[in-house]
Amino acid sequence: MYFATITFYIAFVGILGMLTLKYVEIKRNRKSFLSRLADRTDYIFQAVYSKVRFVASHINKHNAIAVVQWVAFHVLSFFRAIYLYVRELAHRHPHSKKVIDMVTGKGEIRPNGAASFYLKQIAEETKK
Repeated sequence: MYFATITFYIAFVGILGMLTLKYVEIKRNRKSFLSRLADRTDYIFQAVYSKVRFVASHINKHNAIAVVQWVAFHVLSFFRAIYLYVRELAHRHPHSKKVIDMVTGKGEIRPNGAASFYLKQIAEETKK
């Protein structure tokens, strides 16, 4: 609630400031600095607006979905390449390879290895 109130007052002060600047400009019959700046840069904003409007008018639902999928594919491909590179570096060292294989569920299985009571009980039930 306070944010909306503060935003309203800031906008209100801005509007009053613009009206005051315009009043002073009309009274002195001379353009202010902001008016001269706007006259010099107006064509830039018009060009940007027209280009953005042109692009936005040519985007429909199917094009937007295709663009999002294309961007997602390239971003994910980039991260996958990084993952494969790091994985390759880790597989060069035997200890890292054992850890990666252990995490992915591969590797050697020892019948008398350490396991929790619950896992041993499940193993015994499956043997019966």
